[in-house]
Amino acid sequence: MRRWRSVLGLAVFFFFAVPCFSFQAAEFVTRSRDTLKLRDRPFYFVGANAYYLLEQTARGDSHTVRDLFRTASRLGMTVIRTWGFNDSADSLNPAVIQYRPGAFNERALQALDYVLLQARLHGMRLLIPLVNNWDEYGGMNQYVRWRIAAGTAGAPSSSRYSSSDLQRTVEGGAGRSYRYALSTQFGHDDFYTDPIIKGWFTSYIATLLLRVNVYTGVAYNADPFVFGWELANEPRSSDRSGETVRRWVEEMSAYIKSLDPNHLVGTGEEGFDVSPAGYSTSSYNNQHWLFNGTAGVAFKAHCVMPSIDFGSCHLYPEAWNLSKNAGGVWIRDHAALARAVGKPMILGEFGVREHQAASYESWLTTALYDGAAGALVWQLLEGTRTDRQGYGFRCSDDALVCRRLREAAEQFAQKSLSGSLPLPSTAHLQNIYPHPFNDVATISYALPFEAFVHLAVFDALGRHVTTLVAARQAAGERKELFDATRTASGVYFARLIIGNAPAAAEKLYRETRRIMVIR
Repeated sequence: MRRWRSVLGLAVFFFFAVPCFSFQAAEFVTRSRDTLKLRDRPFYFVGANAYYLLEQTARGDSHTVRDLFRTASRLGMTVIRTWGFNDSADSLNPAVIQYRPGAFNERALQALDYVLLQARLHGMRLLIPLVNNWDEYGGMNQYVRWRIAAGTAGAPSSSRYSSSDLQRTVEGGAGRSYRYALSTQFGHDDFYTDPIIKGWFTSYIATLLLRVNVYTGVAYNADPFVFGWELANEPRSSDRSGETVRRWVEEMSAYIKSLDPNHLVGTGEEGFDVSPAGYSTSSYNNQHWLFNGTAGVAFKAHCVMPSIDFGSCHLYPEAWNLSKNAGGVWIRDHAALARAVGKPMILGEFGVREHQAASYESWLTTALYDGAAGALVWQLLEGTRTDRQGYGFRCSDDALVCRRLREAAEQFAQKSLSGSLPLPSTAHLQNIYPHPFNDVATISYALPFEAFVHLAVFDALGRHVTTLVAARQAAGERKELFDATRTASGVYFARLIIGNAPAAAEKLYRETRRIMVIR
């Protein structure tokens, strides 16, 4: 009882201590066709993932939460992506929000209230996924377990899963996975189709969206410091047509809009598809699974839905067996596909373990100039949080990474203010850095107008080594990565050609620079 009194006392303190902060001053981030808007101006952003904020608060560590927002604010970030779920039968865990269908832990919900309060006090917004595809933090499979425990009423009349299915897991890289089947009658994909499970999930959505924050007195669906909702973190299925997830996305996004017309809605997906149409497939190292339905999701089909406000994609080249340079192609492809149907695109997660600073500088430059509305790095660490996946960083330890993120945030903010950025006056292939180098280098060039760009590397004998860019690019100060980790020591040459078309006989600009790779 004493613990609950302290929680309520803290709530009362903040409710009466914060009215000097104007709760009515902020406005919602909205969408106008393919552009996000805030106060009638374009809204572009750099932000970070920090999934652990609710958990830290519920366990009594509010210092880490406040420090996270302070650090993010110093970096110029304006959006934080953090979990709005924790599903488990463990009712004694203070960080579990839902411990059985429709049964909620008020302490955990007040922890999320506090995270939203801190976002407000630091002038930031939260992007909140509503369930996890993976088994961590309960995820979709926890709903399936509850469904199995509920009994056979409404269950399939015959067994659908074999004993081998019960042993099968679906891997997502970096230790993420989910069990394919949990009984002979129910599996992971039943989360998307079973009426009882869908009823539980919509009940959860309603509980969260209609909740009134104990610290601010503002309902979640009326709070402008919620940037938007994501249906799930990285939804996947075994339906290679993508129809299972597509129908679920259509139904759930429309339901959210019925409760909350104020906020943006996205899918939270990784950007996979059921067809290679529209993608630069030659740049993806023959990883056909990205676009053949293996992941059971269809990026293009989701983007066209009226109740989906922005295209969602993630980026993990190391986990997907792609080069780091392919990251820029991935961003360009998804931004172009979303823009073609009148939607902005948000890079909801991106990360690498090696060469973080150079990779993030290149990818964020691509996102900036090629039309992404925002990008959220995975992930910013504070306090005692560790990162077993290897993608996390701290500004105290990774100063160069944070400097690159801060510089990018400043550029995104400048674009928000003016709607555009200063452009170079002439074409120029700039210095390659570092140089000489032994693994990854950045090749920078100035592009004064939109044009078709061909950037390739050749050896000293003139033999082609790799093509870094073969696409139409928007004007700007471009940065591409040359990954030479599998390239022998020696002299190479970077050749930049700018033209009106891929096969233009008359090139508008051409320049070559020498590269030295040293092992």
